[in-house]
Amino acid sequence: MVTFGVFIVVLGILVFIHEFGHFIFAKRAGVRVETFSLGFGPRLFGWTRGETDYRISAVPLGGYVKMTGEDPNDEEANRDDSFARKPVGARMKIVLAGPVMNLLLPFLLMPLVYLVGIDQPAYLDEPAVVGWIEEETPAAEAGFKPGDRLLRIQGEEIDTWEKAMILFASNPNQPLLVEFLRDGAPMQLEITPEASGYAGGYTGLDHERPALIGGISPGMPAEKAGLKAGDRIVSIDGTRIEYWGQMAGIIRAHPEEPLQIEVEREGEVLSVTASPSLDEGTESGRLGIAYQERSVFKRYGLWKSLENGTRKVGESFVLTFYILGKLLSGGLSIDTLGGPILIAKMTGDAARVGLSSLISFVAFLSLQLGILNLLPIPVLDGGHVLFLTLESLLRRPVNIKIREAAQQVGFIMLLLFILIISYNDIRRVLPIHLEEFFK
Repeated sequence: MVTFGVFIVVLGILVFIHEFGHFIFAKRAGVRVETFSLGFGPRLFGWTRGETDYRISAVPLGGYVKMTGEDPNDEEANRDDSFARKPVGARMKIVLAGPVMNLLLPFLLMPLVYLVGIDQPAYLDEPAVVGWIEEETPAAEAGFKPGDRLLRIQGEEIDTWEKAMILFASNPNQPLLVEFLRDGAPMQLEITPEASGYAGGYTGLDHERPALIGGISPGMPAEKAGLKAGDRIVSIDGTRIEYWGQMAGIIRAHPEEPLQIEVEREGEVLSVTASPSLDEGTESGRLGIAYQERSVFKRYGLWKSLENGTRKVGESFVLTFYILGKLLSGGLSIDTLGGPILIAKMTGDAARVGLSSLISFVAFLSLQLGILNLLPIPVLDGGHVLFLTLESLLRRPVNIKIREAAQQVGFIMLLLFILIISYNDIRRVLPIHLEEFFK
């Protein structure tokens, strides 16, 4: 119940910000706003001020602003204060104001996260000592080894992992001279971080991650085999395990094959057998275990909070377009997407973790809402922008029948998308797979 309540509050905030953008720019342009509603359906309560009815409606999943003349077939579309009678530029500003408000909100919220304080991975403040190197990566090709202590990158002093990661990420496809210590002896190697989408430059260098299980996914092979959070994996099929990356590589390489796994639990060594399930998207094995990073609580000053918050929003912005590109190109399955149920669950989880986590999640959702609304799909704000752009180029409105047909297609596309992500949600929460149920 708490999860649902927090979800409704978060949704209300995001919708209010979005619709307030439309509302305030409509007022500035002299457009008559008939209704400003939080929620859909029957009016529960509200008040009227001027020509606008401000209301709370029965279904709390969304909201809307109703402007005179928004529908060209409206009987009052010819009024001077109607949306339809305003210049293209004014209408464009009104339409764009909603998603732009959602895009701006994270720039206010994320600095607040760092001001309030946030749990961050502890290793970021630790010396940049290599714990593991992924195979077939720039680091492996360059000749780095576990235990190397990074000192300088392109002459810039490296005192923490965070500094090293920033320099690598910000220089994709650029050769970098790295000075380091190996067994106390100074050495240097050249490495060229490969471009890795939203992550920037990727090297394959990793900090030390012991093979300690932090979490178990329900229904996955690890849970069925009896593995528990807190277990330290000692060996797999007789191979001694020292690092998380080493263990993960073995599991990925043996889908649907029984593995003999030795774990240390409360001072005892136990042996279990587990067969990693096949991830059809990557054709690799999955055991259903998660690494739990050690974290420290940090609070920042105003300027550092602004810097960190702005950088985080920028990373999330790039990440969103990276994922959209993967979805459109077929590189990412639509099965990975979640809908209202998953969002509600994640909202509740974030609220239970703490205020900073909840604020951060709201900022992330607001960014997604803003970007998705700008997609050129009829019925979304981006679709309206597309028609207004065409109207500006053609110097006349797009034929109303074409617009109506496009909006019907857009509505069907949106409805299908909602059905798919809702199906994904239901499939996640049911104790059995839907395919098995229908069989």
